[in-house]
Amino acid sequence: MAYMEKLSRMIALNQLYILIYSALAAVIGVNIYLFLLIFVFIAISMVVQSVLMSSGLGEKSSYVAEVLSGKKLFHEDNARAIQTKDTLIYMDLQEQTKFSLYTTLGVLVGLAYFFAFWRYVPDFANFLSLRLFDSPMKDVSVSYMRLLLFLAFLIYFEGYFVINQGITMWALGRVKKLPALNMPTSYIVTDKGIVIKGLMTTKGIRFPLPPDIEVTLNKERRFVELSRHGRRTISKLRLYTKNPEKLYEIIRRAAYPQQTP
Repeated sequence: MAYMEKLSRMIALNQLYILIYSALAAVIGVNIYLFLLIFVFIAISMVVQSVLMSSGLGEKSSYVAEVLSGKKLFHEDNARAIQTKDTLIYMDLQEQTKFSLYTTLGVLVGLAYFFAFWRYVPDFANFLSLRLFDSPMKDVSVSYMRLLLFLAFLIYFEGYFVINQGITMWALGRVKKLPALNMPTSYIVTDKGIVIKGLMTTKGIRFPLPPDIEVTLNKERRFVELSRHGRRTISKLRLYTKNPEKLYEIIRRAAYPQQTP
């Protein structure tokens, strides 16, 4: 999935969540339950962004069973021990760390916005009532009151979205390309693909690989890397191992069978 397509989906999903949460907030009102709802909204927004803006190498959880059904060719369950010996890894993570710091700043600014203005939403709804109906909100019908609260919360949530999205776009402008470097601690290679075992999820990449995914070998730093360069992104899967030459040959032969004798 191209970067702009991912971005468009992320924006569309966030707008859907904003509409849903604005409707819920209009019913709940300003109280402790709304406060909890706000944190759920922020958490979901962050998860959606994390999922949609994840690595672009085509890995999916649904591929795991299919890949594991193939013949096992290579297995590494202690990649972290080899990774810690890579003294140059900090250079590879500079852009990714920089972008993470910028987006964290966006979250903090967004939280400050929520804390500062959430209690004033009813006042804003009352202001809208005076503008639209020439009456304070307490004098309009219940249905119109809900509508006014919905509009007020909609604008309130959109404010967070604009702040977060604005800082994200600013952060993208501060890095050369949006980096996504995945370094699993454990993985399995079969003749049908690669299974990546992370802390929370397990995903699979199917063979053969698309022609725009490049496989490279770094003997000195002891890893094999799969990479795909997009217009605004660089997606990389780095597989550390004690025997990178063997792993490279296995992946090259299994992933690109038409290119090997």
